[in-house]
Parts: sequence; structure tokens; C-alpha cells
Amino acid sequence: MKAFGYEKNGGPEVFQEYEVPTPKIDSNQILIKTEAFNLNNIEALRRAGKVGSTDERTIPGRDVAGFVEKVGADVTGFDIGDRVVAHGHESYAEYSVGEDSNTVLIPSGIPYIAAAGIVTPGLAAYKGVHLFGKVQPGQTVVVKGASGGVGSLAAQIALDVGAKVIGIGSSTNEEYVKSLGIDQYVAYDKEDPAEVLANTADVVIDAALNGNGYESDGQIVKDGGIVASVADGKAETDKTVHFNHIHPTQEISDDDALNTMLKLMAAGKLKIRIGYKLPFTLDGVIKGHQLLDSKHAGRIVVAK
Repeated sequence: MKAFGYEKNGGPEVFQEYEVPTPKIDSNQILIKTEAFNLNNIEALRRAGKVGSTDERTIPGRDVAGFVEKVGADVTGFDIGDRVVAHGHESYAEYSVGEDSNTVLIPSGIPYIAAAGIVTPGLAAYKGVHLFGKVQPGQTVVVKGASGGVGSLAAQIALDVGAKVIGIGSSTNEEYVKSLGIDQYVAYDKEDPAEVLANTADVVIDAALNGNGYESDGQIVKDGGIVASVADGKAETDKTVHFNHIHPTQEISDDDALNTMLKLMAAGKLKIRIGYKLPFTLDGVIKGHQLLDSKHAGRIVVAK
């Protein structure tokens, strides 16, 4: 099968196309014929050697959508040919492997590119709202980085819970974020969110890229509130605040989160912004990583 990867760290040009064996699956796994895979910032950081380094062949990727080619002996609920999306393994390839705990059926009407695009940002957003943010109906939720992949989904998921949602982002993204149905928007390049929103949030969902500007989280959250953040650092504050770092966990399982988000998407309550659909070729992968390394808007998906 065709796969895209690299054998040394560097820029997007280190990617190569390989001919590799089709993966073998274990009893709890599903072999997926790839139709689309989503690109994530962490994959660009690993390729560049900023998160670990490598001198051996690496086929990256976790977010894959396609159809079932084969199922393991212990897998139930999936048939050959079913349309599925998974938080899989080595998805930059013609075939990827999912497990029964992280693979779900794609509802009718949802295209492969949308399903693939929702996986990693969606899991962070869903668990950020429900597990780390513990958002409840009627609460005020401030979402930082509300135009990004995680932030835009977190805003919509919090709205579905019944929260009042305030988004923070740049003025160039104001129209898009407002189109998600939020209650208020604060453009950080026009006014200081820490002043405008001081002591406003029951919950802050900080989904800003790399947690930039996390220092203001403590000003925005109410005393006794929660900050759920992708940042590793904690804002200094004299308030009683619960800081929760958003990280991968199965306390809410991947399949439960993906199933719920796809149902919301099928019902028109959740949408993902696909910024770029690139060809399923080496040039497409290289172009995708060039975009990851630059300022871009929307998910970057490689699709057939």
C-alpha cells in the first residue's frame, strides 16, 4: 500500500512516499481503507523534531475516515464496507488501523473530510467541555481561541449543553465565530479581554494555540470557577480557581465522544471549518505541512 512518512526530522520536504505492507490487525481492531485523513499541529512539531526526534521511518497520523476493509475476530457492530471514522494509527496511508474503542460509524450525509477533520480537535473540545470544564446549563463559558479547531468546536458543544458562550479571537475571525451562534465576541486586537470580561466566566475553555496568553485566564474566571486549558502553565490569581489541563484520557472514551459529536453534526448543531482539501499524493502531504507551518484558517485534510 502507499504511505507517506519521513526518516529524518526537518521541513515538509522530508516527506517521502513509500510502498509498505498493508497492516495486519489484532482481534479488537478494524482495518480501514482511507478516504481522508486530517493533519494536526502536533504532527508538524514531531516532523520538525520539536517534540522528540527520529532517525527511522515514521508514518504519522491519527485522524482517519474511510470504510471498513476487515474486522478483528472480537469486533462487533461493524460490517465490511461501513463508513467509519477513527482516532487510528499511521493514518497517512491507504490503509489505517482503528480499534473498537476509538472507531465509530459515520452517519449518512456527513462527508469523509468533515468526519476526519473533527477527530483530534473534537476529542479535545468535547472532553474540555464535559470532563475538564464540567460545563453546566446556564453557566457562562468563555472560549479563548474560539476560531480554531478546538475552540470553535468547544463553543458549539458548550452551546448545546445550554451555556452562555463568549468567544475570544482576532477581529478577522469575528464573523465566523459569531456564525456559530455564540452570545458575545471579544476581539483581542481591539480591546483587552481580561478587562472586558473580568470575573465573567464560570468556566474558561482556553483553546488558544499553544495556550498563548493563558496569564489572563485567572482574571476572566470567577472566584470558584474552572479553567480548562490546553496550556501547561497556570495563571497566577488570588481567587479559588480549579485549573484542569486538557489532555488525552479515556475517562470519557473516544468512541462515546465521537459518536455524540457526529450525531450533533448530523443534526446540524455542530460544524467544522475545512480550510483546505488537498490531494491524496506526496505533494498534497507536503503542501499540507507547509500550511501547518504557516498561518492558516480551518482544518487541513488530505482526501481522495
